[in-house]
Amino acid sequence: MKTGFVFDLDGTLVDSIPGIARGLNLALESLGYPEHSVEAIRGMVGRGARELCLAALRGYFNGPVPESAFEALHAGFMREYRHTWENGTVPYAGICEMLLQLAEEGHPLGVLSNKPHVVTVPLVHHVFPDVPFRTVMGFSERFPRKPEPDSLLSIVHEWGRKPEKACMVGDSAHDGNTAVNAGTRLVLVGWGYSTRAALDAFHVPVCGSVQELSFCLEHEENLPFPVLKQGDEVSE
Repeated sequence: MKTGFVFDLDGTLVDSIPGIARGLNLALESLGYPEHSVEAIRGMVGRGARELCLAALRGYFNGPVPESAFEALHAGFMREYRHTWENGTVPYAGICEMLLQLAEEGHPLGVLSNKPHVVTVPLVHHVFPDVPFRTVMGFSERFPRKPEPDSLLSIVHEWGRKPEKACMVGDSAHDGNTAVNAGTRLVLVGWGYSTRAALDAFHVPVCGSVQELSFCLEHEENLPFPVLKQGDEVSE
């Protein structure tokens, strides 16, 4: 039975920062707040849209962010991002070819993102129209966000596999903690939006190129489990 690969989206398969930054800054501007730099926004992503909006507002208030301000920005970002992602999201070079090769070899492929499900599905189909993903899942009320394991385990069970026959591939501690909590194997990439220290804490390969990642995934017999104890979590 071939190992199933579940990929994070932002920072792993695609560079989505330009589209995210454009959507967030348009929403901030509409509410009278200053824009953030693209690099600042790069450090805010990975925890879902609500956490992104909360992080974007923290520097503008002395004390907790008012609920009304947060809800207004979140609504504005969701409105804008539905339009800005299409021209601000591109796959990393070589990713599409790697995915097609894995699919041809019989590996089930999936995407698991903390990005809202209503954006994740059309984005993946737009960017990877030829890749036969079996499952594409973003955040919805159905499951809690990563690093809770429920969504990843749902995908693994849907594929008729046990966790040890699945591998999470991501770019952040959120992805690593998800694999720990679900009991799957784990491979990380170093070109995304995380710190190297957070990635190294899991004691699994941190691939520096798509070619290195492809080689690692093709040797499924050597795919490692993260060494953290069940339930432990690494912070970014």
